[in-house]
Amino acid sequence: MSKPALTFLALFAGLAALACPLRAVDPVAVSSTASEEYAQQKFGPGAPKPESYLFFQGKFFGGTTRDPNLEHAQFNDIVKILAGNMVRQNYFPTKDPKNADLLIVVHWGTTTVYENPNQQDDLQRKNDAIAAEQAAPPSMDHSALNQELAIADLEQGTEENSIAFNARLLGFRQQLAQESNKLSSSSSGVSDGEIALKLLLSEERYFIILMAYDYHTMKKGTPPKLLWSTRFSIRSPGNSFTASLPVMSKVAADYFGHPIDGLRIEKPDVPRGKVDVGVPQVVGDGK
Repeated sequence: MSKPALTFLALFAGLAALACPLRAVDPVAVSSTASEEYAQQKFGPGAPKPESYLFFQGKFFGGTTRDPNLEHAQFNDIVKILAGNMVRQNYFPTKDPKNADLLIVVHWGTTTVYENPNQQDDLQRKNDAIAAEQAAPPSMDHSALNQELAIADLEQGTEENSIAFNARLLGFRQQLAQESNKLSSSSSGVSDGEIALKLLLSEERYFIILMAYDYHTMKKGTPPKLLWSTRFSIRSPGNSFTASLPVMSKVAADYFGHPIDGLRIEKPDVPRGKVDVGVPQVVGDGK
């Protein structure tokens, strides 16, 4: 086959691939809490009150599955994407660190799912919870995240325990409790909503946790006060962390600083690509 023909075939194959619909984007789950006093002051009449912030590197959860894309993700690259979406709620990176309003601790990684009772690494889970505390800002003796995770019973390597741990980590706990209290007509006695949530928690999920503390009080030496926290996640099988992060952050940005009841699971609105291929022409190689 001549070189010009090879050139055309390669070009046509690339255009044909672009003409196919993009892969459907998985739903993003968002959980967000905030103190009532903070929410009233931040989101009173008019536009949200402008606030400045500093990012602080929190805990990285590596999971148990080898994931080079996640492992190579750099904290500075992560927060650049987050910062681009935080402006939607009038959060701005400070130019004067001494006068920042908020210190936002960023935890990220992937969940660990149950595989086998004899292979479940409970010690690793305990170490993750301890590390979350160690990663907290100076003077934070007990991070809010560590307190939550420590509640989960990590002594038994069971599927139910894995789901409970991930539910607390991702902010599913309230919604899961509501669904489990609903009456079900199924023979199993479990509601469809509870089944759906447990399926989400039974697979690995990429996640980001933002925990915003009152930086003014911290500088005075008082115990850190958690003002708001937003957690968002997406399934990791079939996705990459770096490609999923902008999608997750864009969905979660509507909830930064806001308290919401239960859980929001939203399908991102991602435009589909299309290329119209005209009459094929074979061009020479310039020789």
